[in-house]
Order: sequence, then C-alpha cells, then structure tokens
Amino acid sequence: MKKILLLFSLSGILAYGQQNLKENFSPLKSSGTLPDIFTQNIRNLIKDDITELNRQKEEDRGIKSNYLAAANYEIARIVKSGNTLINDEVTDYLNELAAVLLKTNPGLKSQLHIYTYKSPVVNAYSYDKGYIFIDIGLIAQAETEAQLAYILAHEISHYVKKHNIDGYVKYTKIDKNNYDGKTNEDKLIEKCQYSKEHESEADLEGFRIIEQTNYDFRQAEKAFDVLQYAHLPFELVEFKKTYFNHGDYKIPEAYFLKEVSSIRNNSAEDDTKHTHPNTARRKQAIGELIAKRSNTGRVNYIIGKEKFDYIRDLSRMELCRLYLKNRDYLNAFYAGYILEQKYPQNQYLAEIMSKCMYALTLYARGDLRYDSDSYLENGIPSYSDIESYPQQLYYLVSKMPDNEWTILSLDYVYRKHKQFPANAVINAYSDSLFKLMKTTSWGISDFVRTNVKVVPEQPASDTAKKQIEPGTSKTDLIATIQKESSTRNQDTVYYKEIYTDLFMNDKDFVSRFPDSGSKDGSSGFSSYSSSRVSSSAKSSKKKYRELNVEKAILLEPFYLKIDEKKEEVVRYMDSDTKQEKFVETLNESAQMQGFQLVNLDPGQVTPKEVDKVNDYSVINDWFYEKFDATSGSKNPILNTDEIGGMIKKYATPYVLKTGIVSYKSRRGKKFTYYYVFLYDLVNNEMIYKKQEVFRGKDAKDLVNAKAYQTIYELRHLKLKI
Repeated sequence: MKKILLLFSLSGILAYGQQNLKENFSPLKSSGTLPDIFTQNIRNLIKDDITELNRQKEEDRGIKSNYLAAANYEIARIVKSGNTLINDEVTDYLNELAAVLLKTNPGLKSQLHIYTYKSPVVNAYSYDKGYIFIDIGLIAQAETEAQLAYILAHEISHYVKKHNIDGYVKYTKIDKNNYDGKTNEDKLIEKCQYSKEHESEADLEGFRIIEQTNYDFRQAEKAFDVLQYAHLPFELVEFKKTYFNHGDYKIPEAYFLKEVSSIRNNSAEDDTKHTHPNTARRKQAIGELIAKRSNTGRVNYIIGKEKFDYIRDLSRMELCRLYLKNRDYLNAFYAGYILEQKYPQNQYLAEIMSKCMYALTLYARGDLRYDSDSYLENGIPSYSDIESYPQQLYYLVSKMPDNEWTILSLDYVYRKHKQFPANAVINAYSDSLFKLMKTTSWGISDFVRTNVKVVPEQPASDTAKKQIEPGTSKTDLIATIQKESSTRNQDTVYYKEIYTDLFMNDKDFVSRFPDSGSKDGSSGFSSYSSSRVSSSAKSSKKKYRELNVEKAILLEPFYLKIDEKKEEVVRYMDSDTKQEKFVETLNESAQMQGFQLVNLDPGQVTPKEVDKVNDYSVINDWFYEKFDATSGSKNPILNTDEIGGMIKKYATPYVLKTGIVSYKSRRGKKFTYYYVFLYDLVNNEMIYKKQEVFRGKDAKDLVNAKAYQTIYELRHLKLKI
C-alpha cells in the first residue's frame, strides 16, 4: 500500500514538476494550441458584440459600442503581446485554482479566459469579456494558495459585476460633462471614488466566492498585506555583509550600514486620488465579515502546498529575468540572492547574478545609461529610497568606488564560472569582465602587497622591506604572491587579497589577467583609463560599405488611424483593415525586388504555431530592453540568451519595424506619418532609419510607393564606416 501511495505521489510531482529547479530554470514559454483570439477576425467579433448590445436595448449603447471596440482590440493586443503565457504550467495552475473557486458554478468558469502575464508588477486585471490576467510579480509575492485564490476571486467578481464597462461609461460621462465648473482635478477625484466603490464591491463579492470553498478566511485579509508591501522583495532575507567575502578578502565595514531602515506603514494613507481604497479600509471590511463566521477546519491549501511552492518559484525565477528586461539590476540580483538560499546549485540564478554584476560594472563606468523614458527614470535608485534588508546592497553599490566594484565583479563572475565551467553564458560574461580589466591601468603587480618578513630576534625597525621593482615579470609577481603566506602584510588595502588564491592556483585566470600595471606611474586604482579612440583621432573622410541585406524579419507592422472629429477617436476597425493591407503591400514589394520578408506577427498565426508566438516574445523582449536605453546607445541585452537561436532559425540577423499613422485633427487637417527602422541583432544597432510626415490622407498610392521605396533602399543599403 505504501508503494502505491509513493508512486501516486511521484506521478503527481512529475505531472507538474517539469523543471528541476535545483539545477536550472528555463524561461516560461507558451505551448499547445493557441486560443481562438489568435485566429478570430476581431472586426467580426466586435460587430457581433454590438449587434447583441443593440438587441438587448441597453442604455448608453453608443458609449458601450466604443468600449466593445476598444476592449476587444486591447484584449487581443495583450494576449498577442508576447507577454501573455498560453498553456504553460503557471497558467494551468491559475485555471486549476479557478476550478476550485467555481466548483459549484461551472457555467461561470467556462466564460473565463485566465492567463499569466509576464510583468514584474504586483497586479491583476479583469475585462468584461471574461479575460483575466495575473502578473508574474503578484504570483511571486503570494504567501499561500488561499491568498492567490482570493485575489483571483476578486478579479472574477469584477467580471461578474461588469465593472470594466460600467467604469468606461462613467469615465466618459465625467469627461464630457463640464457641469458645475469642475476642474480636471475634481474629475480625477470623482473617477477615483467611483473606482474605489467597484474595488470594495469586488472585495466583498470575492469573499463570497471564497465562502463556497474550504479556504481559510484569514488569508483573504492577509492578501491585502501582500499588496500593501508589494514594493518589497517577495521575501525579506538579510543581505549578509560577508556574502562577497572569501579567504582573507573582506569588504570593509564602512561599506555597509550599521542598521537598515525600518519598513514604513502607509496602510492608512490618503486614497482620495487613488483608484483603490487604502489597505486599512479593505482589511477592516473583510475583517468584519470574518468576525461573523467560523473559520474552523478551513485550510490554506486545497490543490496542495508542494505544487503552490513550485509554481511560485517558477514565477520568482521568471521575475529575475523580467527585472533584467527592465534593467532593474539590483532588484534582479537581490531576487537571485533570495532564491540562491534555496537553490545554491541553480545555474540560471548564477547567470542572472553574473549578468547583474557585469551590468552594474558598466553602469559604474558610465557605459550603461538611463534617461527619463527608462523604466528606472533616474537610474539605480538611491539607497535612502530603499527599505529593510535590500538597502544594504544598494548602500554597498553606492559606497564602493567604481574601480573596486569592477574588481569585485570579475572575482564574483569568474568564481561562478569555476562553479559551472560548462556554462557558456557565465563564461561569456567572465570573458567580458577580463576585457574590461584590460582597458584599465591595473595589472597583477597592483595586487602584490608590500610585505614584512617576521624575524623575532631583531627589532621591528631592522626588518627589511621588500619593494616591487618596476618591470617585474608576470611569473615573478605570481611567485611573490605565493610567498606572502609566510609574511606579515604591511599594506592594508583590503582588495589586494581578492585574487590571491586564483593567482596561486588557477593558471587560466593568470593567463587572462593583465600582467602589467599602470604605465603612467599612478596607483592604477584612482580612475579608469579607457582604451577608446577619441573622435579627433578618427579620419574625417566618410567611407561607406555596401550591406547585402536580402532577408529580414518583419516584426508586426503597425498601422493606426486617428480621427479627432469622431466620438471614437482611435479608429480600431479601420486601423485593423489597413494593417492587413499594409502587410500585403510590403510582401508584394519585397517579392517584386527579390527580397525575403519573414512575417512574425502573433496576429497572423495558425492555432498550431505557438512556436512563432514564443519567437515573437523573445525578439520583442530584446527590443523592449534596447528601447529602454538612452537613444543610440549599445547597452548589452541581458534578459534573453535566445536571440542567437532566432538569428539561426530565421537565417537573418535583421529585423524590420515599420508603420503608418494617419491623423485627422479636429479642424479637419490630415497628416500621414511613416517610419521604418532596420536593426542588426548581432551588432545590437539600428542600421537604417527613416521618418517622414506628409500632408494629406494615407492614400493607397502613397502607401504603395513608400513600401516599394523601403524595400529598394534596404536592398541597396550602404553603411558609413
């Protein structure tokens, strides 16, 4: 009997535990058959919805018709964005949770389309079409299955109560009515108040759904604490001051805070201009319901704790990558640090943390930048803005001099490479850090101490000091380091201990490390000495080389029609029709000129082409990270290691992004905006750019001419060198 139970238990684990997180993690992917929204004609779907709306003779049909058009396209955009996961383990789990919640209401369950959304934000969204999206960031923060179930019940309640469409109608009316001389701020407060009423109703209705299950009522109340402290890491783990230390290498206490800041409690904050009630109000309302009910026998897990923990850890692993995508390197490193406590042999975590160390090194050197349009508008946040244990890491980064951080990064990443020698990703970043060391003025001689031989019979004043002679060979320097164990160090610079064991025992490290130190007589640690060629040293004569571009990936062409004279300003259905025709025109122009275009558009796939959706996601994530950077920069793309596979699969490194915006102002003036960009994925750069504005509408002849011209210019592209 015990053997049967064991086999049953193991089969349950294998059914969902497809990834061995003790060793590695693969970023989450969609699988299986794509849902109907990928292949449905959205225009026909909208027409059917509006027909049904008119049949029911509801009020505000005009506004609701606009909502249905906007909502259908918004849902389609989200599902096809590459950020929505289809038939993956996490999404399957969410649907399993929904089945538990709606066990007595299978009809309602059949109306829902629940998906995981790849975002680090701690949030969830519900649409009146039955689509519910749960962010990875929220799943990573949940403490129990019951908490996650309650949040899902809350979103289901939004759908049942039709809050999304009712809110759209209300907001539209508020914007249109300038009654009583209300200001924009007055309108904002009115909208927020209406939204808070919906949120409070969804809180109570979600609780009623929980009542139909055996989940612990108290977890509904604790779910608000999770949301309240969502700005903190998913677990609070002390960042140990000794984390980077090894052997005699010890980072000075001065680089750490004596105490980290306390966690601020703003649960009762003013929510006048917020769309949600503050958490104190929400907890109080749920607490009053719990007080009137018996919680005896209720549980935190129905599906099971083991599965919940696994799904949450999948989400936390994916969260690390999403932080990289947003270039939020300290959050990514700290998340990896937390997970490393549980999975010390996980190679993926070693990759994530190595990438972060490399990126922070570039940031310290000024080679990696942020601007006002970046996810982190002002770059790495100040440690004073961070609460609790993570503050220690932010403080270290802010206090450690840039040169010392470079030394530390090489040490950290190289040792990760030694831990996982077959890991090509970590090895590549180790190589990159060695190259950075070579652009500085540091060499092995800078890590040899001035030592004092201990001779008890003689007074200390008679002890002979050994100095490092200029031009000392690399092998002699290594020999000096090897002898240091029998001497007393007089030089107290802490970082000179960092590579001692590697210099003594690792021939590969020694061979790759620069052998000579500063050539200008400086200490080599005061500033960076860049090897870049100054602009004045370059030839002023322009040279060009012809680039033989014969094939490119066409990444979801964009077409948008805007008419400010219409009640529905964004002409969704017209835009959709025009986009389809634009793609046809581009393909025809390419075919005429012997140019290959590979269409990669989630809106043009068959139900079985889930691989194209995943490929689109990889390339789209690459662009997201690139566009987060300062315009024109070549910051490294760290969130995906799969871009090389995409280049090989589609037999081209080039990606074409193009689009048209047709605009009609309130005064009837018409403009057409046309843009086209060609990117080289291998060299991480834009190699062709055109932006044009034309007076007049987007006439067929204009679109045809621009499409043909674009392909011609790509076919005969010349690059300045």
